[in-house]
Amino acid sequence: MNWSAIPYDYKLLKGDPMLILSLLVPFILWALMHLLFPFLEVLVMKQWNVDISPYYRQTGIFFLMLIPMMMGMVYGFILLDERDGGIITAISVTPTGKFGYLKLRMGIPLFLSFVFIILFLFLLGLTGTLNILQLIVISLLISSQSLILLLLLGAFADNKVIGMAISKGFGILLMGPLLGFALPAPYNWSGAYSPLFWASRSLLSDSQDTFWLYASITFLFHLFLVWILFRKFTARSD
Repeated sequence: MNWSAIPYDYKLLKGDPMLILSLLVPFILWALMHLLFPFLEVLVMKQWNVDISPYYRQTGIFFLMLIPMMMGMVYGFILLDERDGGIITAISVTPTGKFGYLKLRMGIPLFLSFVFIILFLFLLGLTGTLNILQLIVISLLISSQSLILLLLLGAFADNKVIGMAISKGFGILLMGPLLGFALPAPYNWSGAYSPLFWASRSLLSDSQDTFWLYASITFLFHLFLVWILFRKFTARSD
């Protein structure tokens, strides 16, 4: 990965406080889970005699899904800025080419999402019974959600205003795992339209077979979406 792009990205981010705040989201989510959830646990038990501790892991996993969304939005907006500035067109005629540019732009949010997700899982005790290989696999799969949003913005957003609307609409995928957590069977399967539903099922799995089944569905789901959006983006950029 070409890390020389990081200082340039920082210069772009400095001019947009909203994007900087988006990069801080993983730390904010960690603080909410680490500090606020225990407080709410005591408060709810005291006020209503309801134990919410069984929902700690589901809440943490839901927050976890927000991380790649934020990374994808930040780098999707950087991509929009570079397209508007003619940078993508200029790079396409260099040895790096458009594909090399996209590898860089896709690689950074994928890597950042992966690092934050791994830290999130271990620091908040969300690993469950999964071994290290399973945690790496599912973290990579969830991280690839950042690529979907980045490519979605690049393929369909003409500017940041439209990009923000698309990012908000993208949040409908977050409803998938939420429906899976909140609704009783068989209605919880109504969230199966979202790849994040299958990713959350993998994280909550207690057996090897079900983990790899749900992880495989997550992989195929993401692969299909990334392939479609990648083709759409490259066709638009030609």
